[in-house]
Amino acid sequence: MKLVTIRNNGKEVAAVVIERGFVRIDTLNEEKRSDWPERLEELVSSGQAELLNRWYLAGGRTVLENISRKLIVTPEAAEVIGEVYKTADED
Repeated sequence: MKLVTIRNNGKEVAAVVIERGFVRIDTLNEEKRSDWPERLEELVSSGQAELLNRWYLAGGRTVLENISRKLIVTPEAAEVIGEVYKTADED
């Protein structure tokens, strides 16, 4: 799993990188009624990034890849800023 901070619609937010672009963490929280921190720094420092990675490996990746097209931020609509967080299982 790869996490990045993107700037989209005037907001900076953590997002999961998927094949078609990005799924913002705030969108994921809204769609799945979860409560992941929306800032990458907080997600990583709190240990929640590792829990998110476990969810991702246990089927979350499929959920994100199949999420509605309208919920995906395309690479053209976002600017990647700051650090990139990659888990050991990411190619």
